[in-house]
Amino acid sequence: MLPTFVIGLREGLEAALIVGIIAAFVSRQGRRDLLRWMAAGVATAVLLCVAVGVVLEIVSADLPQRQQEGLETVVGALAVGMVTYMVVWMKRHSRELKAQLEGLAAEAMGRGTAGRAMVVMAFLAVLREGFETVVFLLAAFHESGNTAGAAGGAVAGIVVAVALGYGIYRGGVRLNLSKFFRATGIVLVLVAAGLVATALHTAHEAGWLDGGQQATVDLTSVVRPGSVRSALLTGMLGIQSRPVLAEVVGWFAYLVPIGLYVAWPPNRKLARRTLIRTTGGAAVVGAVAAVGLVFALPARPVTNPASGSAAPKAQLVGGAGGASATAAIRVELGAPLAGQGTAATTVSAKRTGTEQHEGISTDVYTAASSGPDATRPTAVSLEQAAALNGGRLPLGVRGTGQNSAAATGTVHVSYTDSTALTFWIEPRTGRIVDLRWTDTTRATLTGTAVGDVPLDQPIATADHGLTPAAAGAAAAAARHDRSSLDDRSAVLAGAWLAGTAAVLGAVCAAVLAVTERRDRRARVAHVTAEPSATPSG
Repeated sequence: MLPTFVIGLREGLEAALIVGIIAAFVSRQGRRDLLRWMAAGVATAVLLCVAVGVVLEIVSADLPQRQQEGLETVVGALAVGMVTYMVVWMKRHSRELKAQLEGLAAEAMGRGTAGRAMVVMAFLAVLREGFETVVFLLAAFHESGNTAGAAGGAVAGIVVAVALGYGIYRGGVRLNLSKFFRATGIVLVLVAAGLVATALHTAHEAGWLDGGQQATVDLTSVVRPGSVRSALLTGMLGIQSRPVLAEVVGWFAYLVPIGLYVAWPPNRKLARRTLIRTTGGAAVVGAVAAVGLVFALPARPVTNPASGSAAPKAQLVGGAGGASATAAIRVELGAPLAGQGTAATTVSAKRTGTEQHEGISTDVYTAASSGPDATRPTAVSLEQAAALNGGRLPLGVRGTGQNSAAATGTVHVSYTDSTALTFWIEPRTGRIVDLRWTDTTRATLTGTAVGDVPLDQPIATADHGLTPAAAGAAAAAARHDRSSLDDRSAVLAGAWLAGTAAVLGAVCAAVLAVTERRDRRARVAHVTAEPSATPSG
């Protein structure tokens, strides 16, 4: 509730200030007739923003789970971008905001287009803040999970903002806007850092981000669901009970530079040469770290390794992983697969879900194969047929005896073999952790007086699979490969961040150096251009 209250208060007060400053100015100019045009602009902008929020929520609710996570990622990224722009812009313009707005209003009144200008200014002011509020609140709602509480906080913040704005308009409320916006800006930067971590989490859930998912710290004892501490840490700062590396890096990478910029007192400016040395040093350190991490990069594990050294043996050869619904798997079961002519063949398996198997999270794939069995006798006695069917002949099949036990004669039989296979695949490494299959043989009596009659039950069933030792070894190998991938992802993420810091530091240092040189030349040119004083005679 607190984050959405701050969002509603901050954004609402920005809009209320802009509208209030313009309204107070036109009232002082004796043009109170323009206030109704401003009210029309404000109402139109509010309705449009509400409509946008409703449409986005409806669209999000109708999307599949992965696409919902993707939309939440996009909304979170937009919210972070908007709040960053907002706090930076307000830090730079809060002092001269009133003078700028009154100047624009005076210019419009001087041109005789005051009515239209007031509508446009009020409309755009509320529309911009309203869009930012809608996007930010949608992201906060998804992060909070308590929609009612988050909505209540937003409404309360907007109500307080409107009251403060009206008080400022009437002249009864005095605020140090620079300090107010700096304080609320710090809070919003904390909230935005939490949105960065949440966006990285939803990006992983959407299948967009696979790296940096290794565990970092366990904060379960601190972030307990339902507690006030949890509401503050999770709802406001976006801190989860078990954050992964990507979320921690993203949280700090956003919070530190943006937070320092917003919190830095405006009357304490750093010398440009100090900034050049600082950014240049950061570039050098980042470059050295990036190169070192690249050389320390662990080798990538073997892709789609085989499970089992001899039959039974299985290896993923295509598909699987991510959102793939099918997988191509080459199997060697020690005997020809039902319906196949060779002992080694490739089957197409369908993904049926996920499951903890052998102590590891796996995707479950199933496949089936069937075909005739030509190795069994094609003609049996009726007595043998009755034995295959559990001691009695199928209904309608009769021999020369009075009952099935005394039946004599022969009958033709056809056989069908079928094999049902189940594979447990670790999705990140493509390793088959376990393989099990069931062979089933069914018989059909052919050419009887009542036609072809299938027997009521299978005549043979056998279950097979990897040995427990082989499955355990495959699971251990999958865990090792996954740990290697996590280490590789962490090193790559560190190298990428260090390289990014090096590039940004180099660019900032270069820009500052060019600016410093240009200003120095301007000062020299100004000094040399001054007329030299000549002594009077």
